[in-house]
Amino acid sequence: MEPSRRSKPDASGHGEPTEAQFALAVGDAIRRARQQLGFTQADLAERAGLSANYVARLERGELGASLWVATRLAEALETPIESLVSGKVAPRRTGKRRIEP
Repeated sequence: MEPSRRSKPDASGHGEPTEAQFALAVGDAIRRARQQLGFTQADLAERAGLSANYVARLERGELGASLWVATRLAEALETPIESLVSGKVAPRRTGKRRIEP
């Protein structure tokens, strides 16, 4: 068996996150950004051209988003992709937005 190329956090919690930790952090950032806009998972899925089930699984960290999916989500959420990948979604200053039909 090959040794892992990813560095695991040490006992102090430092080091690079694991793939699962990264997926959870990105999923949480997607959920927070979606909720700040007042979107349901179905709203976000429709805007991004994805299924609601897929969005739900991304938010739970069950799946990792490809760059293509992350870009679509960032555009639908009107946020830079970096904020989703870093897990640092900035709070919005405005209230809920309407979804245009």
